[in-house]
Amino acid sequence: MPEYRWNQTDLAEEFDRAAEYIHPQYLAVQDAILDLLAEAGATRGLIVDAGGGSGRLAQRILEQCPASRLLVVDQSVAFLEIAARRMAPFGARGGVLTARLQEGWTSQLPEPPVAIVSMSAIHHLDPGEKRDCYARCFRALAPGGVLLNGDEVRDPIPAAYRQHMLNWSTWKNEQIAAGRLSEAMAENWRRWEERNIVHFDAPRKSGDDCHETIEAQLGYFREAGFTHVDAPWVRAMWAVLRGVKSGAEE
Repeated sequence: MPEYRWNQTDLAEEFDRAAEYIHPQYLAVQDAILDLLAEAGATRGLIVDAGGGSGRLAQRILEQCPASRLLVVDQSVAFLEIAARRMAPFGARGGVLTARLQEGWTSQLPEPPVAIVSMSAIHHLDPGEKRDCYARCFRALAPGGVLLNGDEVRDPIPAAYRQHMLNWSTWKNEQIAAGRLSEAMAENWRRWEERNIVHFDAPRKSGDDCHETIEAQLGYFREAGFTHVDAPWVRAMWAVLRGVKSGAEE
């Protein structure tokens, strides 16, 4: 998939190295997902990281949930090469699957997962694609399984959403000024600023930052069939959205 911007080895490796400086809530979102997996009792069996990139979250789950197995799904071969190296010490407990979240990736899962997690990936899907993705997740999960999406969300008040985006842009510019991002990553984020700050009101298409509100996405969870939906963790423009599938067979 050479047209995909993250399917470039150098850029994928730079993002992996700088992730905590690019995303101001990076570790906090991961911590929340880990806590919620434990709360749900979803620490034994297959866990899928949808759009899991270079496997940073997968590695933490494998470390903290020794009875788990992790499958990282992503469309970037460059990211998955990093993920495979990162999970190599865990042997057969870790694996990767090259697939787009917009397509039928769940049909390739080896068994129904006890949990599907995602971080900073699903916001790139347009509204219809999000609906379809959440519906696939629901159908794929084992009874009693949980979906946890730690992602960027849109404040329902436009001025507040714009301010959140400006604050994030300021954060990234501070990281660039401090020399924490390579020139390639700095240029990538300058293009992000052009798309999202300069052209704040421009229409969004699949692959862009298609941010939606928490309530809109929880509505998609309900449409998919999840019986319990909420956002147990929210901070600025980041949230963890949770959907629990009924324990009875559908």
